[in-house]
Amino acid sequence: MIVQVDACSFGIRTPYERDASIDELFSQRAAENPASIALAGDDFEITYAELELQSNRIANHLRSAGVLAGAAVGVEAERSRHLPAALLGVLKAGAAYVPLDPAYPRERLASMIDDAAIGFILVTSESAPFAGLAATRVHLADARGAGDERPAAYANPAAALAYVTYTSGSSGRPKGVAVEHRGVVRLVRSADYVELGSSAVILHHSPLSFDASTFEIWGALLNGGRVALPAHGLQATDELAAAIERLGVTTIFLTTALFVRFVDAVDELPASLRCVLTGGEVCSAHHARRFLERFPRCRLVHVYGPTENTTFSTAHTLSPADVVAGNVPIGRPIAHSSAYVLDANLEPVALGESGELCVGGDGVARGYLNAPELSRDRFIPDRFAGEPAARLYRTGDRARFRADGLLEFLGRSDRQVKVRGYRVEPGEIEAALATHPDVGEAAVVVAERGGEKELVAHVVPVPGSTPDESGLRAHLKRSLPAYMLPHKIVLRAHLPLGPTGKIDRHELAAELPASVPSRVAPPRFSRDPEARGLERAIAAIWRDALGIETDPGLDENFFDVGGDSLRLLSVRKNLNRSLGVSLSATDLFEQTTIRKLVAFVIERKGALV
Repeated sequence: MIVQVDACSFGIRTPYERDASIDELFSQRAAENPASIALAGDDFEITYAELELQSNRIANHLRSAGVLAGAAVGVEAERSRHLPAALLGVLKAGAAYVPLDPAYPRERLASMIDDAAIGFILVTSESAPFAGLAATRVHLADARGAGDERPAAYANPAAALAYVTYTSGSSGRPKGVAVEHRGVVRLVRSADYVELGSSAVILHHSPLSFDASTFEIWGALLNGGRVALPAHGLQATDELAAAIERLGVTTIFLTTALFVRFVDAVDELPASLRCVLTGGEVCSAHHARRFLERFPRCRLVHVYGPTENTTFSTAHTLSPADVVAGNVPIGRPIAHSSAYVLDANLEPVALGESGELCVGGDGVARGYLNAPELSRDRFIPDRFAGEPAARLYRTGDRARFRADGLLEFLGRSDRQVKVRGYRVEPGEIEAALATHPDVGEAAVVVAERGGEKELVAHVVPVPGSTPDESGLRAHLKRSLPAYMLPHKIVLRAHLPLGPTGKIDRHELAAELPASVPSRVAPPRFSRDPEARGLERAIAAIWRDALGIETDPGLDENFFDVGGDSLRLLSVRKNLNRSLGVSLSATDLFEQTTIRKLVAFVIERKGALV
C-alpha cells in the first residue's frame, strides 16, 4: 500500500525479483515461452528463443574480443531489429552498455568514450561512423560463429552496472548517469502504474539515448511481452497511429509535446491501444481532458521521473476530475520508490507547501560517472528510509503534496530544462558558444511560444567582431547534438542585468524575437512559373511554422532556421493539403531546403502523370 506521511510518500513494497539481473530475467522469460514473439516489425518477427541465441553469441563474441566484467561497451544506438540482442549481449558478457548516437558530433562521442573508458563499440555495419575514435569496433555480423550457450562466468548481481546514459551538463561536459540492474528491474517487474505481461506490446520509438527506451524495451522483454519496432522513426502523428494499428501496440509512451500533437491530430485510437503514458514536461490540462473525453476506454497515465531514478519515479492514472483545476498531478511514487518534498535544510515541509522534490527507493542510480563531488551533492543519504545504505536523488524540481496525497509539479528550481522531452542545461550551450573566438558573452534561455518551449541564445560579440548566425550554429554543431541547438541566436550589444548584477534571464526569456535574426537576403524565386509557385507556397508554409516574418532562402536548411521535428509535422500537413501531394516525414527530413523540396515535388508529380 502507499503510505503518506506529511510531505513524504512511499510506494507499495511487495515481493519482486530484487536480486535478479536484467539478462537473468530475460533468459527466464525465454525458457518459459521460447516460441513467443519478442520483437516484431513491419517485415520481421524474432522469437524469445532466437533473441536468446543471438544475444548469447554476441556475449561470447565480446568476451573473446577482450571485454571484461564491469567494463563499459559502447552500442550504436540507432533503433533496429539488432538493438535488443546487442544490449542483452553486452549484459550477458558482464558489461554495461553506453548508447552512442551516430548523429552526435564526433567531439561529443569522443568525450563520452573517454569518460566511460569505453574500449569496444558494438556496431551493426561497416559504415557505422565511429572510425578513428579511441575504441575498437566490434561488428554484430561477426558474432554468428560464436558459441550458442550463455557465458556462465559472469553472472550479474542486481547491483551491477547495467548502462550509462549521458545527459546535458552545466559545466559544459555531459554527465554520465550510472544505472544498475536493480533500478531497471524495479521499473518493470514491480510495476503498479501500468499493466505489463505477456500480452503487452510496447512501441519502441524513443532513441536509446533517451531513457524512455528503458521502459519500452525492458518493459516488454522482462515480462514476456513484445517490442514493436516500426520500419523508421515516427515523426508524424498519423504515421504513429498507423504503426500502432499495424503492429497491434497496446502500450505507448509519448513525451508531453508529442502527446499534445497526438491528441490534436488523431480522431480515433487504434483498437489495440490500451494505455498511453505521457510525461517529461508540464502536462497540458486541456489535452489531457480532451483525451479522456474522446477516448475513455484507453488508460492515460501521467508519469514523472529523472534519469537518475531510472526513468519513472511517480505516476498517476488520470480521470476527468484530475485535470479540471489545470495543474495535472504527477501522482504518487511507483512501487519500491519514495518521494519527499523538502526545504532548503532538507527537512520535510508542511502538507501543501512547496519545496524540492527528492526521490528514493530501488530506482536511484549509482551516481554520476567520474564525478564524485557532483554525485555527493545530488545523491544524498535517505534518513527517512530506515535503511543505512538508502539514498535520495535531489531532482532540482519544485513540488508540493496536495491534501489528497497527490504530488503537483511546480517547475525547476535551477536552470535545467526539458525541451521536447530532452533534458538540457543551458549552461552547456553557453559554454560551447564561449569557445567561439568572436563571442564575448552568451546567455541561453527558454522562451515559450504557442505553448512550446524554444531555446534562444543571446550573444554579445567581441568588440570589432560580427559573427553571423550560420557560423555560430555551425560551431555549435561540432560539439552539441541537434536537440541542444538553439532555435534562434540573437546578436545584441549587451545582456540585461538584474539588481544583483547577474544576467537577467527572465527579461531575456520575455524578449522572444518575432523573427530569426541575421536573415539572409530575401530569396530570388525561380523564373519558371511552376517552380516559382511552389517556392512561394512552401516559403509561406515554412514562415508560418517557424514564426518568422520574411521568407527563408531557397537553400536555407529548415533545421538551421529554427525548425525541428515537431514543427515538421505541421509543415508536412499543410504541404500535403495545399500542394495536393503525399509527402512523408522521411521525405521532408531528406529534402530540407526549399529548392530541393520543389525539385522533389515536381518529380513526384511528374511520375504520377
